[in-house]
Amino acid sequence: MARKVLVIGLDGATFRLLGPMMEAGELPELSRLVASGCHGELNSTFPPLTPPAWSAFMTGKNPGKHGVVSFRRAPAGYRTGDFINAKSLRARTLWEIVGETGRTVGAINVVPSYPVRAVNGFMVACMLAPPGAQDIVYPPEYRALLGDDYVISLEPPKQLVATEPDYRVQALDYLGRLRRLGQRRLEVALRLMRERPCDLLAVIFYEPDRVQHFFWKHLTGQRPDGADPAVVEELAAAARAIYRDLDGAVGTLVRESGPDTVTFIVSDHGFAGSPDRFVYVNRWLADRGFLHVHRTWKLRRSVVKRLPSRLRKRYDTLEHVFVNWRRTQAWCDAMETRSGGVWLNVAGRQPHGRVQPGAEYEAVREDIRRGLTELTDGGRPVFKVVARREDIYRGPVTELAPDLLLYANPSHGLRFNGIRPELRARAPFATFAEYGFTGAHEPQGIYVVAGPGIAPLGRQEPRPIEAIAPTILCLLGLPVPDGMDAPPMLEFLTPQARAATPLTYVPDVAPTAAAGDEGYASEEDREQVEARLRALGYVE
Repeated sequence: MARKVLVIGLDGATFRLLGPMMEAGELPELSRLVASGCHGELNSTFPPLTPPAWSAFMTGKNPGKHGVVSFRRAPAGYRTGDFINAKSLRARTLWEIVGETGRTVGAINVVPSYPVRAVNGFMVACMLAPPGAQDIVYPPEYRALLGDDYVISLEPPKQLVATEPDYRVQALDYLGRLRRLGQRRLEVALRLMRERPCDLLAVIFYEPDRVQHFFWKHLTGQRPDGADPAVVEELAAAARAIYRDLDGAVGTLVRESGPDTVTFIVSDHGFAGSPDRFVYVNRWLADRGFLHVHRTWKLRRSVVKRLPSRLRKRYDTLEHVFVNWRRTQAWCDAMETRSGGVWLNVAGRQPHGRVQPGAEYEAVREDIRRGLTELTDGGRPVFKVVARREDIYRGPVTELAPDLLLYANPSHGLRFNGIRPELRARAPFATFAEYGFTGAHEPQGIYVVAGPGIAPLGRQEPRPIEAIAPTILCLLGLPVPDGMDAPPMLEFLTPQARAATPLTYVPDVAPTAAAGDEGYASEEDREQVEARLRALGYVE
């Protein structure tokens, strides 16, 4: 069957919000697709975070194969790893696989897609592009189609907290800018579609994620502490207008794509309320002798503060001031609000490795795993998952992941870049500080599939996000690389369409190595991206 495929990504979308809005008649386009096809929960990656999840969507592989675990790479020694980008991917994407067959592809704002690569069609970079960058589209001559003022992502105001005196004004301004961002993305998508029609097009809208981080309570009938009820209602109405706009964008894109197009609505993860409590894993590790602080850290900090700025920047580090790495066995880095990774200080891998590979490594890792699994706070278990990395990931780059992977229960959250503040704390638990963030990621995202040949089967079982890529390949009449991790969702097809849609597998092919340095072109570019991610709550 001659088909095209349209993928509309709604970053962070969840049926927790979309369901009630559809029932209230606020999202007619999405409701029509749901009624005419199949839908269900789309299980995200571990962690349920934008870079690993969208990477799994476009490769059909888990992070142990595609190599992207979070916004950052593995630590360089003891320093937090630099930010990932498109060159961090260790697996081929849909854009390469489909484009190599002569079919045209378009990808707009799919993470990670900066720097952009040459494809048989077009590609617009993602939120990892530095603000103001000009090299954000392939082919370069399509830059004019974006317009001079095209913006990929918006940073929220600092301290968007309900108790601040200018909260209402700042929040309404931010929501207004988000609404215009989504409208502009639709305009650009239509312009590109008309310039270069595609057999496969993916467009990602970041707006649901941004709204839900700051206005989850507003949208779910709750009220942030200290907020004026009238202001909460006003902001909820402004937020719902963004979802109605996105619903309209869905309808417009579906109609523009034509009647021979199968449409996927997908999200990289879902959402829920923010936790009540912090768990300071590094404080817990220190209390149990796995992480050691310099006994003279206060003196060291005092000396470093007196140094000239050039030297202060060099020596004001965890190694020189706080952590005695020669005695330390493990530390923890947060990956998102409820997810974290414990790294062991392994001899031969870290500069001052303390734990020997082999039996000692396994013994220390198991001691930590068992202790965190049993950890409680006020009688409540803190972690839902404490697992070895090889129990979560499968593939040749699993070693890029932390040695232990943690996922907290909804009651608890982790702190980004928390070693210093956690080691200063006297207890491993504290009240969760929202800093304006009232919503947090959860693994259950959404999928909706509708169009020619898709049976109206209604709600279906949850599927892994890795199942989307092989399904798209089958719908385009292409074989599936045997390295993809999930079977295609062909049970959604009508009997006639299934008979006309072969499922064949071919040997997987390693990706072509991206040329050049994996980092950003300049320190200024890297700092701009870091500032964006910090404002969004992904790094601290």
